[in-house]
Amino acid sequence: MKQYKTLLIYAVFNDQLKKSFEEELEKYGLERVGTQNIFALPLDEYRTKVQAFKAYLRAYVRKHLDSQDTVLFVESRMNEERTLTAMLQTNLMSEEE
Repeated sequence: MKQYKTLLIYAVFNDQLKKSFEEELEKYGLERVGTQNIFALPLDEYRTKVQAFKAYLRAYVRKHLDSQDTVLFVESRMNEERTLTAMLQTNLMSEEE
């Protein structure tokens, strides 16, 4: 079973904006999970500080996407043994965590 550090679950209604957003995610090493609107950053490819990446994505989606779109950032919190200790979900289109 593949493990992921972060998941992005999104609903973008404009097809052109959606395609640009997906290209941006792929540029930063996220991969599509299944056929739905979910991308993930694999744990074994984790190279980026999560908080900095989340801040970048928050700025990106607020600048480029519409207010009716939704982008959820779900991150796993792990201990040194890579055992899951918590999951944190943030709506990048608002201040909601």
